[in-house]
This record gives sequence, C-alpha cells and structure tokens, in this order.
Amino acid sequence: MISCLTYGGVIEEIMMRLFLLSLIAFIIWKLFFRNSDTVPEKVLVAANITAALLFALGHLPSTLMLFGEVTPLILIRCIVLNSMAGLVCGHLYINHGIQYAMLSHMGFHIIWKLVWILFI
Repeated sequence: MISCLTYGGVIEEIMMRLFLLSLIAFIIWKLFFRNSDTVPEKVLVAANITAALLFALGHLPSTLMLFGEVTPLILIRCIVLNSMAGLVCGHLYINHGIQYAMLSHMGFHIIWKLVWILFI
C-alpha cells in the first residue's frame, strides 16, 4: 500500500502533471499563442485533457495484469475512470499546485483499495 501511494501519488504526479501537462501546455502555447504573455486558459484545458488521456492509457498494463484480458468493457472502464482521476488531478495541479494533485491521487488509491476490499 505504501509503494502504491508513493509511486502513484508522488512519482506519477511528477511525471504526468509536473512534467507532461506542463510540457504539453508550453508546446501548445508557443506553437499557437506566441504573442500572448500568459498561458491562455484553453491551452491549460487542452493540456489537461491530453495528459489525462495519456495517464489513462498508461494504466492499461496494470489493468491487463489485474483482469487477465482487456475486453472492450474493461478498456472503457480503464480509460473513463483513470481519465476522470487524471482530469481532477490536473485541475488541482493547475489551480492549486502539485502537492494537491499528489494528495488527491493518494486519496484515489486509498478509496480504491477500500472499495476493492469491501466489495470485490
């Protein structure tokens, strides 16, 4: 559980939000909004959506290990749930900072473990 919280909450957030989301936003900003002094909100939204989808796709290997096979329903489940979590963490990162994204990610892991233990 500690490794799950540490890797998911800290390492994944550094990779996906601090690095990837920021990089995508910077690239979009410099390619399409060069004359703007600040990063437009729509750039941050586009970067957040892109990073959230990549975050979800990055969870496919663990989904395969968990379920043994990836059916269309399991694929949709993986992408929808992880994209939603990625969007929330991205929003928190953009508006409040990386520490809130990390805490939120850790919270998602704790809730998922409790659901898994209690209902599955």
